[in-house]
Parts: sequence; structure tokens; C-alpha cells
Amino acid sequence: MGWSERLQHWLRGLLGGDTGRRIPARLEYVAPVEDAPISAGRAAPAQPNIAFRRNAVFTAFNTAVPVSDRHGLAGRKKELARLVDAVVKQRKHALIYGARGSGKTSLARVFGDLADEAGCVALYGSASEGTDVDGLFRPFLDELPLQRGSATIPADRPMGVQQFANLFVQGVTQHTLLIVDEFDRVTTERTRHEVASLLKLLTDMHSSVQIVLVGIAGNVDGLLAAHPSLRRHLFAQPVAPIERDELAGLLWLCAQQAGLAFEEDAVQAIVSAAIGSPYHARVFGMHAALSAEAAGRERITLADAQKGLAEALAEWSELTPDMCTVFERALSQAGSLRGMIALAGVLAAHAPVLTFERLTAAGIDLFGDELGGPAAVDRTISLIAPALSEDGMPGELQFADSLSPQFLVLMVNGAGLRPREALPVARDTRDARALLQGVGL
Repeated sequence: MGWSERLQHWLRGLLGGDTGRRIPARLEYVAPVEDAPISAGRAAPAQPNIAFRRNAVFTAFNTAVPVSDRHGLAGRKKELARLVDAVVKQRKHALIYGARGSGKTSLARVFGDLADEAGCVALYGSASEGTDVDGLFRPFLDELPLQRGSATIPADRPMGVQQFANLFVQGVTQHTLLIVDEFDRVTTERTRHEVASLLKLLTDMHSSVQIVLVGIAGNVDGLLAAHPSLRRHLFAQPVAPIERDELAGLLWLCAQQAGLAFEEDAVQAIVSAAIGSPYHARVFGMHAALSAEAAGRERITLADAQKGLAEALAEWSELTPDMCTVFERALSQAGSLRGMIALAGVLAAHAPVLTFERLTAAGIDLFGDELGGPAAVDRTISLIAPALSEDGMPGELQFADSLSPQFLVLMVNGAGLRPREALPVARDTRDARALLQGVGL
């Protein structure tokens, strides 16, 4: 499925259509209908003691820690298979990149478990801002399966690229993977250049050590600029949005673990709002489940989903008030461009890098030249500019808070910042949803 088809597929579910249900214009809490049936084929699971259910909700929908169990990793079978083929079998280094909350760390950890089962030693580390090559790789040395008689590790001075390469080649004979998470925190050009040099040396020296870098938000060109020949020895795995059915399955699994059950329309509302993000699906699902738990019910209804979306938006606005203010101001000034602002959020949710050309092509496709052409894109970008940063290549924009696009779209779609408050929603044909429906979406 191409990007245009994927975009239209998600927009149908998000803003109304045959692949999902529209999020209501006002996400106010409505008393649930107690006799609403559970979806066919979805029996309520056995229930834990009610006193423990709230903790069970927090545990099942946990967004604070990465998934470590492959059965809890939704929609990533192809990515796991490709990583195993490239790194374990073909002995390539790898890059796992994608937006914050897309599941990069979870994917890396489950991949590491699979590599362990295949006979590799998988070790984990995390980069920190301002670190150098010594700071990146020295923490691995305590667990590295070094041979006796290996080169001495200096304790009083930092090690350089050549020293690490020699140590890994001469001292390690067992196939070993060094998984470096949060690599996007490494911002100095020198350190990135040295990491690229280390990868090249390890490949040239036929090392048993492969390196997996996790967390590059946009693309890999910056890392490869110093050594273009690395492309032959690297496997780049983007972590793309998860399809609707996989997200729905994730929500069903979380609910079951909490001793609850979703009604189908509640699942579809949350899946639509998450726009392919497992993080957002878990956050929205958790708040919906807490709504049902507070009412002493075992079913999570559409009313719970509505309240959950509004509560999640309120929580996000309290944590990122400056970003929320930018979005409120932009929407208050947008007029007929609310649809373009929503489109910018959807595009950014699908791929972090947002360009003038990409937004223009999608805008014209959906809204036509007047409301989606270059002039409209210029105005749209200017409205949300305080929320954007240009950290990559010239002309490549990203939301400074990479979790914010889904919340921006919720705000365009009329979700309130508090459960009983909602932004006014335009009622003319230029409203975002009306525009999208008007072109057959």
C-alpha cells in the first residue's frame, strides 16, 4: 500500500468512513448504556478482584517501559524477520529508526531476545547527550564475552575507535550484538563520524561484533555521509505506523490482561485517534479502561473511549502547555485551513519528516489547489511553525514534540482540553471533516 493509499485509509477511519467510526465532535462523557452487547465473538475474560483492577489497567496498558515479550509486540513480525535475516544471518550492522513512541526500543529488545535464542550474545546500552565513542561503548565491556589474554582495557583514559575495533576483533569470537538505544541523543558531528568509522572498521576486519543503533528520528544520511560505502554493510529498518487491525488487536490484548473487554466501536474510535502509534493506542486505551473501571464495569464502551481521548488530551496539555498553546492559537486563526492543519498532523504521525512538497502534494490531492496548494501550505506551516523544528536536512521539518501530531488532530477534530470542554467546531463545508468527506473520504 503506497503512502497516498495509507493516508486515505487512516483519514477515513479518523474522520469518518467505512474503515472506522468518526470521533464525535465533542468528547464529553456520556453515561454508558448498560445493556450494550459485547461484540460478537468477543467474550468478556475472567475477571480479577475489583480491588486490583485499577492496578491491572496500569500494568496492561503500561506506556512507561518498552515491551519485552514478543507476544505483546503488535504488528512487527515482518520487521523482526528482516532484522534477524540482516543482522543474525548476514552479519550486517543495523539502524532502527522512527518517531518517538513508535516502538523502536520494544522492537530492539524483542529482536535481541530472538538473537539470543539464535546463539548470539545481545547486550543493551543507551546513549546520553554529549557522549563520545568511549561513553557509548565502554559500558558494554563489563558484559562483553572477551577471550582471556585480550588487549588491556585502559581505565584511566578514554578509548578511541581503533582501540575498540581491535578489542572487538581480537577479544570476541562469539557472535555479539551491541544494541545502542537513544542514538539520536548523539548530536555532535565528531561522535557520529567516529561511530560510522567504527562500523566500517568492524566490517573490514570481519569482526564477530555487530552494532545496532536505535533512535534515529528522521533518516540515516547524516550517519552515512562520512562513509557512503557503509550502505553495503548496513540494514536500515524504519518503524512505521501499525495497521488498524494490529492496533485493534493490541487494545484487545491489553484489555484482556486487565480483565476487561472493549466494545467494537470503542476500539475503532481509539484506533482512529492513534493513527498507527502503539504508544498513543495504549495511552488512549488506558484512559478509556480507567473510565470503565471507575464505573465498576467490565466493558469499555464508546462513551469510555470518548472520555479517555479527552482525558489523554488534557493530560498531554498539562505536560506540554507551550505546545498546546501553539496549537490552540493556530486553530483559532486557521479558518478554512483547519483541514490542512489536520493533514499536517496525520502526515507527521505517519513519518516524522514533514516537507513543503509532501504537504503540498497531499493537500492538492485532498483539498484542491485553492485550499491545499502552495499558498495554503505556506500559511499552514506559518501557523504551526512554533511547534516545528528543522533538525535534519534543509527543508525537512519535524514536530519538536514528536508525540504531539495525534493530539493536534484530536484538537482539530473538536476534542476538548478537559472532558467537559471542547473547542468550537466549524459547521460550514470548509470544516476539516466536511472537506475530507466532500472528496469521498
